[in-house]
Amino acid sequence: MSSADRTRRRRLLLKILPLGALPGPMLHATVASAADGAASQRPIALVLPFPPGGSVDIVARQLQPGLKAALGQTVVVDNKPGAGGLIASSTVARARPDGNTLLMAFDTHAINPFAYKQLPYDTFRDFSPISQLVRFPLVIAANPALPASNVRELVALARARPDGVRYASSGIGSLNQLAAEALATEAGVHMLHVPYKGGGPAVQAVLSNEVDIFFSSYAAVQAHVAARTIKILGVTGTTRLRQLPQVPTVAEQGLKGFEAYSWIGVFGPAELPAATVTRLHDALVESLRQPRVVDALGAQGFEIVGGSPAELGQLVRREHDKWQAVARKANIQFE
Repeated sequence: MSSADRTRRRRLLLKILPLGALPGPMLHATVASAADGAASQRPIALVLPFPPGGSVDIVARQLQPGLKAALGQTVVVDNKPGAGGLIASSTVARARPDGNTLLMAFDTHAINPFAYKQLPYDTFRDFSPISQLVRFPLVIAANPALPASNVRELVALARARPDGVRYASSGIGSLNQLAAEALATEAGVHMLHVPYKGGGPAVQAVLSNEVDIFFSSYAAVQAHVAARTIKILGVTGTTRLRQLPQVPTVAEQGLKGFEAYSWIGVFGPAELPAATVTRLHDALVESLRQPRVVDALGAQGFEIVGGSPAELGQLVRREHDKWQAVARKANIQFE
């Protein structure tokens, strides 16, 4: 019997027989096909660990239209802030491995295993890496009233008034906390940590002078820099930002070798089928490489990566080990 004949026969049987009357192998194949079809018709939830206004949300909103077009499915951005990303991560770790619930993880994904004594999931076993989307250096965003215009002056100020320099973070155990503590440790000063629930609230804290500085993405403060309601003291990358050529890196300002890059990547639940991982990876990369997205993200300081699933898994392990060493050296107590 030809393939066409078998297809016609299956369609005829589906019309005239109840599902339970189909032969065993045909029943299983039909049920599996129906389940796959149903999964591909449901909306995809991009679960974000932080509220609107921060870097993860910015990238998600840029990708949303292209991802919808590439996959032929509705894509919903679902902000689930709180607990340094644990709420969002737990949601995805418990989800069905059908590709419809994805975690758009921030750098905290690699930090949480040592920032929290107990996690409701295993960072290295309960997720399927799909793709690193972007990376970006942080900028030291300061309230204009702070009597410091660069990193050297910031260090001098912190040395003159211990606990008098307040820095915001997007939550306990975030990279912007660790980057600030790494700077303080290397410079031999102390600054007061004030955690917030996401990058958006942390930026607002700088604007309202609740805190003095925040190690932020450039994207989250770009409009405020243009409006001169925030000033930038330094950049944590290995090179200056093309948007801020006049602002030197932290390493250029006396802390040689200092480097901190934030990153955003997409993960699914564990045991996500290889074909589904490939489909999602290809759609994400296609969306990332659209000229509109390239221009928009590049203008905000993001470096597009679009790496492989294996590369994302390696990044998580590498970042975990690096920042755990920083936390130990700075004697940071997270809980």
